Amino acid sequence: MCISILIVVIVLFMTIFVLKILIPGMPHELPHNPVHNPVVEQFTSCTTDLFRDISLAEIPEIVLDKIIQYADSCNKLATILERNEAHKIAEETSADRLRNFSQLLYEARYTLCKMFVESKTVHNTFEIEVKSMIDKFSRTPSIFMNSDFFKIRILKLEKVIMEFRTMVDDVMKLVIEVQQKTKVVSESLFEAQVEASDYKIDNTGKRNFDLTAEAINGIKNMRGHLDETAAGLKEVRGKLKDYEINMNKVKANLGVNVYEITNESLQHLKAAVDLWRESQTKFFNKQKKRVIDG
Repeated sequence: MCISILIVVIVLFMTIFVLKILIPGMPHELPHNPVHNPVVEQFTSCTTDLFRDISLAEIPEIVLDKIIQYADSCNKLATILERNEAHKIAEETSADRLRNFSQLLYEARYTLCKMFVESKTVHNTFEIEVKSMIDKFSRTPSIFMNSDFFKIRILKLEKVIMEFRTMVDDVMKLVIEVQQKTKVVSESLFEAQVEASDYKIDNTGKRNFDLTAEAINGIKNMRGHLDETAAGLKEVRGKLKDYEINMNKVKANLGVNVYEITNESLQHLKAAVDLWRESQTKFFNKQKKRVIDG
């Protein structure tokens, strides 16, 4: 009798267990020992490193002002050289090359400014999405989180980074083009010195020969700023590429359907948002420094 009752109890227990698994819509309990997934810690750490490393990139803080100074100087000298009769004989004069170089400098400055502005947009997007994550984590009554919520935001932020890297690539290409043009323009100015041997002067009392000599020296200095800028942009691009690799590792850890979000990792993420803002502000302010002396 006792054995029969025991068999009935076992059968009932197994039936209930099978029904809970097979019947759709029946609520399931969360696992008692959830997987502690390091995805939040990974995301927080690699993002903090990204914003910090970008802010430390060696992009000269005076480069934007120097570019426009040199561009304006090139246009001014082009106007002076055009008054020389020898310039009107050549098919492409030194003045023409100076104006083309000046236009290229303006374009380089514009794209650099645009990159700095876009960096702020990137940070704002990260801050909005991460605050959404924090809000979601904080409101969840349990410490368990479905990976889909996090995955959607990771993919969005990854897209933002890829778009910013494309912009950095465009700026690099333009800066490299300007670098390559400096040699041609300098050689053209050396020729202009010969053409300006008649010692005509401008309204400041300087000879054309002296003005072209100053311009050649200015282009040499500009090349130095461009070299530093190109190196800094290359560094930024490298950090963005590293971040994409790190984000792939984060996405790989999103394969777990349900995982644990610890309070410690949540607090770490909150603190990181402030660090990101400080780093981004430091990078953005590189474009704001003004040149006091020419």
